[in-house]
Amino acid sequence: MVETLARLKDSLANLLMGTIGEPTVWASFSFVALVFLILWHRSGYSLNWPHRLMKSVGANISFLFLNTIFAPIVFVLTGVVQSAYDTLGVPTLNPDKWTPLPAWFLAFLAIFFHDFANYWNHRLMHKGWLWPVHAIHHSDPDVNGLTGYRIHFLEAFIMAASYVLLLSWLGFPADAMGLGAVVIALHSVYVHLDLDWGHGPFRYLIASPRFHRWHHADVPAAYGKNLANIFPFFDVLFGTYRVPGPVVGRLGAQGVPENDVVKLCLFPFTEWTKMLASGIRQLGHRSSSADPKQGETSGL
Repeated sequence: MVETLARLKDSLANLLMGTIGEPTVWASFSFVALVFLILWHRSGYSLNWPHRLMKSVGANISFLFLNTIFAPIVFVLTGVVQSAYDTLGVPTLNPDKWTPLPAWFLAFLAIFFHDFANYWNHRLMHKGWLWPVHAIHHSDPDVNGLTGYRIHFLEAFIMAASYVLLLSWLGFPADAMGLGAVVIALHSVYVHLDLDWGHGPFRYLIASPRFHRWHHADVPAAYGKNLANIFPFFDVLFGTYRVPGPVVGRLGAQGVPENDVVKLCLFPFTEWTKMLASGIRQLGHRSSSADPKQGETSGL
């Protein structure tokens, strides 16, 4: 418990020092800036981009700053989950066991296990009561390099909690994710770019923009497919892989606001209210149908 509170204190201190200054964020924005310069050059230094795309980029940047503001809530809630996990006494590998391994291999293992956990939390977030939270990420109709930052703060908590439950027992050294985190951030930017690259013979090894754009496609056959962030072979193993060719049709999610940040922030709560009201109505209908007196009355 003391160790957990210490980790929470350090996390909050890091936040107050400036989450926006994290290497992962700066690496992502640097990569996006590089892509922007390349596209700008290829277009003859023209800036005639669609207005909706600019609104999308603005919404994505807004979510980055909002999630920085909500980060203390995420840290506190994650600390509660970590404390509850610690009380279970789950056996944990000694961090010293990882020390002899080269730093590059540790980074690879961190990325591998991180993506395995992400596959399963991602799969759960496409179902039932968790979908309204994850739907915010799918609301972008013009998926671009910054779409990876379009997530609700509740999704950030769900992801962090899944790491506690699925990865804590590994006992990874605290710095194991250093290089790995930067790689994950850059790859997230890459797969969200508007590029029809499929990686050919390596398509099952490393997620491509084509692979991930199918995940964002508003096509019923693609719903809940391509859930891995980095390693598509997880989708192959668990039956959720789908890349029939170039992505056609619209991107986004039906019934979800597109670039209205306020509505998107409130969306999980409004949808949960509707779902709860619907459940209560169904429960009342079943109760009245099962009441024999109600049946006799209706038969008069």
